[in-house]
Amino acid sequence: MTQPIWMWYPGDFEVHHSLKLHCRREERGFDWPAFWRLDDCWHNVMFRKHAIITEPVTVEAFGTGIGYLDVNGKYYPFGTPVTLEPGEHWLRVAAAKTDGLPAAYVTGGEFASGRGWEVTHLVKEASLLNGASWVAAGYNNMYTQKSDNPEMFKFEYETWQPVSRRETAGGVLYDFGRQTFGKLCFSNIAQGEKIPVFYGESEAEALDTEFSYICDSVPAGVSLYEMKPRAFRYIFAQCQNRAFELTAEYEYLPLDYRGSFRCNNDTLNNIWDVAAYTFHLNSREFFLDGIKRDRWVWSGDAYQSFLINYYLFFDNDITERTLLALRGKDPMEQHINTIMDYSFYWVIGIADYYKHTGNKEFVQTIYPRIKTLTDFCLQRLNGDGLAVGLPGDWVFIDWASALDKTGAVCAEQMLLVRTLESAATCAVIAGEEGAHYLTQAVALRQKIDKLFWDAELGAYIDSYESGRRNVTRHANIFALLMGFADEERSRTIIERVLRNDAVPQITTPYFKFYELEALCAIGDTDTVRQIMLSYWGGMLDLGATTFWEEYDPTQSFPAHYAMYGDKFGKSMCHAWGASPIYLLGKYFLGVRPISDGYATFECCPDLGGLEWMEGTVPLPGGTVEIFADSKNLRVKSTAPGGVLVWKGERIALPVGEEKIIIT
Repeated sequence: MTQPIWMWYPGDFEVHHSLKLHCRREERGFDWPAFWRLDDCWHNVMFRKHAIITEPVTVEAFGTGIGYLDVNGKYYPFGTPVTLEPGEHWLRVAAAKTDGLPAAYVTGGEFASGRGWEVTHLVKEASLLNGASWVAAGYNNMYTQKSDNPEMFKFEYETWQPVSRRETAGGVLYDFGRQTFGKLCFSNIAQGEKIPVFYGESEAEALDTEFSYICDSVPAGVSLYEMKPRAFRYIFAQCQNRAFELTAEYEYLPLDYRGSFRCNNDTLNNIWDVAAYTFHLNSREFFLDGIKRDRWVWSGDAYQSFLINYYLFFDNDITERTLLALRGKDPMEQHINTIMDYSFYWVIGIADYYKHTGNKEFVQTIYPRIKTLTDFCLQRLNGDGLAVGLPGDWVFIDWASALDKTGAVCAEQMLLVRTLESAATCAVIAGEEGAHYLTQAVALRQKIDKLFWDAELGAYIDSYESGRRNVTRHANIFALLMGFADEERSRTIIERVLRNDAVPQITTPYFKFYELEALCAIGDTDTVRQIMLSYWGGMLDLGATTFWEEYDPTQSFPAHYAMYGDKFGKSMCHAWGASPIYLLGKYFLGVRPISDGYATFECCPDLGGLEWMEGTVPLPGGTVEIFADSKNLRVKSTAPGGVLVWKGERIALPVGEEKIIIT
């Protein structure tokens, strides 16, 4: 018997939860909604299913809002059982919800809701059966029971006790041991005063009652009180009456840790563990930027999260949810998150998703939105065919004051080339014509070469319009990663930019991600290992239990907490800080796809100066386990198509058998 599942208009589950999430940010007692356009789901939809049955079946329909079941033109209220005799039948379900997500749940054999159902938001045309724009209904595996509510995102919970309690500053300071996200639960409260509560990612933030980013209060006269989920490590309850108990309900998305890494260096092991925990905390309805501020979905942050995900969880659902939430609905009126490069990363992320998963169905479903976004970007080019920021656009690239963002910026043009190439790839998968995107990509590559390469400096400049001939690491890193520089230019960039301390250093883990990948790509994993130990290890030395939005080793506390002109503005648990997961999996353990969906893949282990290492890399259809030291290599793959690349040889990996090499 087919298991029914809640269904909705495709993408509307994600849009609905994105709308809710982007209105949850708070700062010092007030709410702070996102500043870009927030889309909403369709509020009335029609589902349909046609089938020929050979035995009687009883069907019954339910919805999150109001609606009805239409069986062969006869109408029934929700919750009415209808028995169908053998033969051909058309079922339609109308669903509407004025303040939420219209969804339907249908029981009854062949007509169980989920796969095979279609839906349209053009309800008037739906009465013509074939006159509307019908698409496959959306659903996911979280909502299989009638009692489930797809308007409420499903998390799991675990009770946490504080590891310490200290009376200080006219109140009580609680330490939960490490950064977390959850609901505070006050119990056994003595009747009396209101209890002001201050959250902190650091002890200093919790105790600073004027500048603590998140604050709340327990009302007077209650014995039990539960607060909404928030991020914290420290909690300061400012009160005279301290007769109460405090616990936290850790709220998390259950995800399987399919990737692993261990080596002879304990600091690097700790870096991997903390990166994994940091990443898990930010893996929720979608991939978030940080759990305290902003708790929003940013496309550039999410792009890196997609790549990290392939080496830790390899969870396709959260990647798809995030892509759908970011894109929202047509028409395109502004860049994703208002940031030009973030629109580019969205398209590139879908092509990468296909490379890792081979999921054609998702690409085909989302391609119309790929096309409208790509065309939107192309409509905003200047007279020279270059991407420039228009009024209302944010040209980001990185938090780096040294970047020259005058006019057309080199790094943006490189991302646009990748966007056009990715759109062309997706067009082919969707059965559409994409050659025009490739033609434009080739032309733009030539313009980049002409306008931004400075032979005297041996590097790509940020902007030619300013006349400054400013060189930073950003465009030159992209040049190495995206194939803009030939072998000779690559050598020059490595010498004059990557290994040149006079070029301003990158201080965000966000762009360290690309810098270290570029070093890995040229085979310098030894330097990458040293940087990871220094940069991420530096945060650990300062007591970090999760990795930060930004780290400048020249700073000291309390400057480490500050950002955006805010005393505690820096996120101390930021998803883009988890990039060691990706670097260690792809370049040290060395597993990466060659053809789409890992139909073929390479395993190229590189110790990078380590004495030994071992780990697991997840694949769509299995895993690869690796152990390597200076003399021994053991590789076991449970998926077909693997090739071991070792000391110039290419050796086919047997499925399910350990390949052992002793040197």
